[in-house]
Amino acid sequence: MELTHGSLFSGIGGFEIGFERAGFRTLWQVEIDDYATKVLEKNFPHAQRFRDIKTVGRHNLAVPTVVTGGFPCQDISHAGKRAGLAGSRSGLWVEFRRIIDELRPRYVVVENVSALYQRGIDRVLGDLAESGYDAEWDCLPAAAFGAPHLRERIWIVA
Repeated sequence: MELTHGSLFSGIGGFEIGFERAGFRTLWQVEIDDYATKVLEKNFPHAQRFRDIKTVGRHNLAVPTVVTGGFPCQDISHAGKRAGLAGSRSGLWVEFRRIIDELRPRYVVVENVSALYQRGIDRVLGDLAESGYDAEWDCLPAAAFGAPHLRERIWIVA
């Protein structure tokens, strides 16, 4: 069985690098930022690209083994507006969930800032459970992997 990967909120392809090194083939990426999209085009020419998460789903995305993504954190972050998942940016979690529900990948991996613990992890985990996924999560600092800064991130594997 071929291991495949689909990426939401792709940024410049961090998930793709890791999953491809682990033997997965990236099928598609969804990223709205112009600069990030140019980086993705250069580094992942084999992947299909889409710009707006609101326009993709079962009708135009192949079903991968795993869907990954770090949905926007601006409304969750301590440095941001603190509106949580009700905010216009971080509220895009609903689109992430919609795509999971439509595609039903075997696995889902979600990344976000540690403030998600205060501003929405209960909803994210509840949504994943309602969608039939069992989840494990932890908060890991970048420093644990050799970076010269703390930069704590929540990782959810469902």
